[in-house]
Amino acid sequence: MAESNTDSSQLVEKTEVWTNEEFEAFIDTELTKDPLHKDYPELFKRAPKIISLWRQRYEGNAPLWKRLFKSERVLKEFIEAAPFIDSIERLVLSTELKDGEKFRIIDLACGRGYLSMFLSELLPPDRVERCILVDKQWPMHNMPPKEHHINWSHIYGSFKDSSIPYNYYDSWPVKLNTSKVNLKNSKEVTNMEQRLFQNKGPIVLVAVHLCGTLSLRAVELFNRNPETKFFCLKPCCLPTMVHAKRDEIFKLGEHSFPAKEVCMSGKWKKGEWHGPPRTKKKN
Repeated sequence: MAESNTDSSQLVEKTEVWTNEEFEAFIDTELTKDPLHKDYPELFKRAPKIISLWRQRYEGNAPLWKRLFKSERVLKEFIEAAPFIDSIERLVLSTELKDGEKFRIIDLACGRGYLSMFLSELLPPDRVERCILVDKQWPMHNMPPKEHHINWSHIYGSFKDSSIPYNYYDSWPVKLNTSKVNLKNSKEVTNMEQRLFQNKGPIVLVAVHLCGTLSLRAVELFNRNPETKFFCLKPCCLPTMVHAKRDEIFKLGEHSFPAKEVCMSGKWKKGEWHGPPRTKKKN
């Protein structure tokens, strides 16, 4: 069952009086309810401390923390990404890098960027240059967020304590940078490839919860960019029936298949699924 805004706000207010240890114990209890914790026990043990670090970072900024910390959402994002996080960490730690070389992580359709936030706290800065958070809903560079944008104050905002001589951006162990890109716009994607992929060292390309045909765009990015050493793809929902009605053929490299084989009626709207039961695929 989805967590309501009221329940989430009440939980945040309740946790405000908890010590860091109490907060971490609560997160640990919630995470161990998921069976996946048995497959990644060490990673699940470290997650409560990471989320607690976020809480400490935004201490004194209650509106930001309430907007960012919806426990069910944050824990869901971590649990679903745990296999990726584990694989990326092992890759980064085990790869022999050239002198001065570092990994760059590109997080497609990232939303608020929870996955990259976890990676920033977990990965060694001497082996990872930065995480690039790519989403069409970010504001333009150096422009204040508007109502329809993803608010980036958790990345670029300032501490409430004016005695701290740096902002949130500087506090992330591995730097987080946002990039406004519409992955369905070929011109924007080409520009992104020139800026972010070429001559940048080894790339980790992360594509979690990509909707519809965005998964195809992510695979195309991987195929075109040999600098990409690791590719994580977790689609969200299938392409809509409009592609099947057009008798489209999806092509990826030398592989092709009719759109009707994977298309489905329905779509996500404001966090809710509108369409047939998700356990059934329409032929």
